[in-house]
Amino acid sequence: MFIDAKRELILYLRLSQALKERRKMQDRDKALVIGGTCASMMQMKAVEKFCRSVILQRNHGHMLKRWDSFTEALEYEDFHLLLKQIKRKLPEDRAIEMLEELDYQCPVRKSDHDSNESFAAAVLGIEHKWLMENFGDED
Repeated sequence: MFIDAKRELILYLRLSQALKERRKMQDRDKALVIGGTCASMMQMKAVEKFCRSVILQRNHGHMLKRWDSFTEALEYEDFHLLLKQIKRKLPEDRAIEMLEELDYQCPVRKSDHDSNESFAAAVLGIEHKWLMENFGDED
């Protein structure tokens, strides 16, 4: 896989927020595809489900509709081709440049959170408790 999930998760979630603020929703969705994939690879199911939900809310016909999760999508070549295309257009160095160009400031720090999932939720601008209530496993 060409994604370093641990390194890229927060970068692409931050970029998705910056793009949302600028109302660049198609590009925001691309950042969320990478972010959701990273969350899946890190077994952060609630973040993964949230990313998928946000994408499908705006774009009902998105390719992700075929699968119940990023985890399932990762089993299919079609999804890997989509990821490859997005990563070609939006590689890590370009994502960093875009954050700088958009002058996006995110005050959320990892040290303020007790888990990666809580940190990711804060970067997405949502409460961790809400995330878990709405997208956590129904055990």
